Amino acid sequence: MKGKWTSALVDIDRATEFTGDDVDRYSELVDLGANFDKVLVILPALTSAVVSLYIQKDGNEDTIPVQLQALDDDATGHFAHATTAGTGAIAVLFKLVGGIQYLRVHCGDNQAADRTFWLRGSN
Repeated sequence: MKGKWTSALVDIDRATEFTGDDVDRYSELVDLGANFDKVLVILPALTSAVVSLYIQKDGNEDTIPVQLQALDDDATGHFAHATTAGTGAIAVLFKLVGGIQYLRVHCGDNQAADRTFWLRGSN
């Protein structure tokens, strides 16, 4: 199953939505429309930053998201499921083991302007 393309805007002028929100780094809340095991993210040109996903258990804007992490191959540790991007124009496939519907895109560094990411979930 594939979902529809959905935008995720990092709007540096929006009001904060949850405790710890940094509007220069987090996108608005994204509802993929269903639980998906993978999400393809198209990155725009942006202020160079590590881009990762933060997931939420529900669609409430004030729910504090948590960082998506993955176990390494030998299951001895974990790491942020992330990519480094500067110039954009790349697509990254994130694995969402267990299925996720609600998430936010997170940039590791403040963005100088609004950024629109495009996401599409699949199973």
